[in-house]
Amino acid sequence: MMKSIPVWKQELSDGVHAARLASLYCCSPAETASEAARYTAVLDGLEKTFGSHAEAGLYSAPGRTEIGGNHTDHNNGVVIAAAVNLDIIAVVAKNDENVVRVISHGFGKIDDVNLRDLTPQPVEAEHSASLIRGVAAGIVKDGGKVGGFDCYTTSNVLRG
Repeated sequence: MMKSIPVWKQELSDGVHAARLASLYCCSPAETASEAARYTAVLDGLEKTFGSHAEAGLYSAPGRTEIGGNHTDHNNGVVIAAAVNLDIIAVVAKNDENVVRVISHGFGKIDDVNLRDLTPQPVEAEHSASLIRGVAAGIVKDGGKVGGFDCYTTSNVLRG
């Protein structure tokens, strides 16, 4: 759902999303102030990094833990995995430049991918930009459309 950034901030401040945050983070609605603050911080990060946008969407992707079969899931094996209440959250806003720009809090580099050229770029090997370009290329290959956006993320998932 896309909304203006001031509306998102006001709703987070007013507790409009407390029940949704509680369901995501396994707590009571009264305990969601810190989560609302995380979402407000990514909204602030987007504006500080990329400037103002008419609308933006907020997203959460859970971290996971492998209970059994670690790293076999990407090797055609089997894994038993479970989501955890740690996640990466992102705010995403469309831009009209046909460029995807992503930055993660705490990392100083913006991954900048021009969608006009979706061929693999050797300089991007082993960097997030190659994943962005590859996903966009796959969407186009399957008949989908891609467009530019700015994205600011933060995560409380442990590194490693």
